[in-house]
Amino acid sequence: MKILFYLFFICSIKSYAQNGEIAHVSFNLNNEIINKDNRKIIEKNGEITFYIKGNYFRYIDNLEITNALQNEIEKLDLKTILDLMIYRNELIEKNIKNSEKNGNLKILQNFEVYKQIYIYEKENGSILKYPVIWLEVIECQ
Repeated sequence: MKILFYLFFICSIKSYAQNGEIAHVSFNLNNEIINKDNRKIIEKNGEITFYIKGNYFRYIDNLEITNALQNEIEKLDLKTILDLMIYRNELIEKNIKNSEKNGNLKILQNFEVYKQIYIYEKENGSILKYPVIWLEVIECQ
């Protein structure tokens, strides 16, 4: 019985992310303006959150922030927030079409869209690479 549970658990984890894609996002590599729509928030407890055009990305603090070299950055396909949102919406449409066939609607959350998202920040002459998760935000009025 334990083996069945573990197999089910492992399969659940593997199917958690929609695909194996990794997204690379610039925070300020291209001299993006840091303002109320594009900022880095460091809490008193050290938690780091990036706010980029209405979307929140939290640094996964059990993973290491690494230095990236300029030639590595030049090889990357840096995504914009709009790119991330378009891709997410395509996956949502795909899930809706699949649900029409099988009767089960899978609610897709932002952190499930990509296997991993990295945000790159220029700081004191270095380029830092942050592994982040894309947070779901619900605004109340």
